[in-house]
Amino acid sequence: MNVTPNDPRRHVFRYDEHMPDTDDLSLIVLKGHLLVEEMLLELSRLLLPNAAFLDEANLRFHQLAHIVRAAEPTKSQDNCWKLVFALNSLRNELVHNLEPPKLERRLQVLFAIAGEVQTYGDIQINKSRDNELETDERLRQAVVDCMQFLRGLIFEHENRRRNAP
Repeated sequence: MNVTPNDPRRHVFRYDEHMPDTDDLSLIVLKGHLLVEEMLLELSRLLLPNAAFLDEANLRFHQLAHIVRAAEPTKSQDNCWKLVFALNSLRNELVHNLEPPKLERRLQVLFAIAGEVQTYGDIQINKSRDNELETDERLRQAVVDCMQFLRGLIFEHENRRRNAP
């Protein structure tokens, strides 16, 4: 599907296009991490007056997320940031270890945070049954939660730019 850069559905389409239909946790984490990183870069361009210079900095995900969080005027304290960083820790565990010794622990931490965060602001989502999902589905849901949180920020800042005098 051909989607314009301003289409509000573009992140959903990116997810559908790139998130594999598999139970391979490594692949889900890697693709999800890349999707979230793409959104962090997009958000940095909305928040920072000279964000193009970040391209030359060759920042790691962790550094980029901290910069974007620091620049975010309204949601820098939101617990969803913990989920973004937990996804990054899980990704690091998988890519730096052939047999990741902390995989189960990282998954537990990610799922605990995902169970607590609310990505829709004032709208409370009941997540009490998430632990009944298979691990791959819980992981996909955590990626979606990260993306929904960042999408909300992107939407907010796009609207500010459009409505600025």
